[in-house]
Amino acid sequence: MDGIVFGLAALFGIAGTVVSAREAWRQRSRGDYRIARFARTVAFGVCTIGVIFAVPPVEDLIESVTGMNNAAKLGAHFCAVLWCGSLQLMLVDWSYNREVLKASLYARIAFGVCVLAALLPLFVTTTSESVEFTTEHAAVPGVTVYLMVYLCYVAITCGEIAFLCSGMALSARRSGHVWSARGLGTSAVAALLGVAYAASKGSYLVTHYLGHPWPLEAEEIVSPALAGLATMALITGLTMAMVGRRIALRKMSASPVA
Repeated sequence: MDGIVFGLAALFGIAGTVVSAREAWRQRSRGDYRIARFARTVAFGVCTIGVIFAVPPVEDLIESVTGMNNAAKLGAHFCAVLWCGSLQLMLVDWSYNREVLKASLYARIAFGVCVLAALLPLFVTTTSESVEFTTEHAAVPGVTVYLMVYLCYVAITCGEIAFLCSGMALSARRSGHVWSARGLGTSAVAALLGVAYAASKGSYLVTHYLGHPWPLEAEEIVSPALAGLATMALITGLTMAMVGRRIALRKMSASPVA
């Protein structure tokens, strides 16, 4: 199940990264240096690396090469934090005016750095040959704390992404930019799926701590499915919005001047 879901997500990520990188380079060659385009390309790129790390055969290979248990999981979680943070930077650049843009960017960068700084020592003090950073090992306190820090960050950032994308989708629809509106709407739904993923895995950890967990077999199906769907839908939605913006600009440049 994990191999199929994350393998498909990796394919979406590779395609989205190529399209986004080409668009960013094209605009850069015209002297347009928007933070959003660079952040979007970085987001797609690190997301692709992260989901590749989550594919079971790749995970086994990385742990064999590095000789460190859970190395792939740590890499995948770090990529997920960078993915969410990069998307935040992209949307902040789209949504905020220049007066508050710098402070907004710094605040979100600081938040992401703090989360990464918290995850690393938790990982170092907990990891061992007998421990996996999955809900199956929720009985290990360090695993639960590590995953809850990671999942809280995912839930918070995906919630903000959903809020910003939905607002921009409504604005694009009112302006008549249909493809951008559809893409941003899809992105908002995808971000809500990301919140659902964090809620699914987090609720299992909480109920396990309270002594009444819901079935682990169900969690191991639901959570990866939500994560994969969120990734694929978000990449698809943002790519649609990017292509829609390009189409709108071409129509504007092609329209006769009164």
